[in-house]
Amino acid sequence: MQSITVKRGFSVTPLLDIENAEFAHWYCLGVWWAMYGDEQGKGQYRDRYIIDVLHHGILSHWFDSPTSGWFPMVGFNIGMLHGGMLDPGTHAVRPCSSLVMLTDSQFQRGYQAGRYYRFVECLPTYERMTDGALVETINSWALEYHTWRKPLACLSFVIVCRVGELSGDLLPMQEPERARIEAEDRAFLAAYDATKAELLLPTL
Repeated sequence: MQSITVKRGFSVTPLLDIENAEFAHWYCLGVWWAMYGDEQGKGQYRDRYIIDVLHHGILSHWFDSPTSGWFPMVGFNIGMLHGGMLDPGTHAVRPCSSLVMLTDSQFQRGYQAGRYYRFVECLPTYERMTDGALVETINSWALEYHTWRKPLACLSFVIVCRVGELSGDLLPMQEPERARIEAEDRAFLAAYDATKAELLLPTL
């Protein structure tokens, strides 16, 4: 994990491993702008920020080709999420429970799924996301979007899953969170199994 310089005397370790210099440049700009730009420095962003940006890009066909010049600018958007979590004065991580403000129950589940994948499902072999892998993922969403039954709902969910995964370095998972997610998953699966059982009951 390599740090990148946001301004003199202030560096951050990005939320993902960055191999593309242009992506890194835009990431730094995003962190800086979230902390010091006009009307910025007010805290974390809502989940809809990154959802709306990527949704607009997909509808505009910006991400149809993996070589598109729009992809490095996604670094700016991820950098904005990172910068929104940092106090402009102290550079300390704000006391927040999530990387973005979650505005929907389904987004909450997606965010939890991403964190559970990061901290539970793939350990001990987890490898940090790279900018190249993120580009491939967004490109696949763009190409498949028109085939999804509820495209915006599906896109919103998978984006927030990735945000949950990216949150790991700034917000390590603690045991209470792990226990809560596992309990919620058990309750969800129990309700799902009960619904299936009801549907399979013969009609009297």
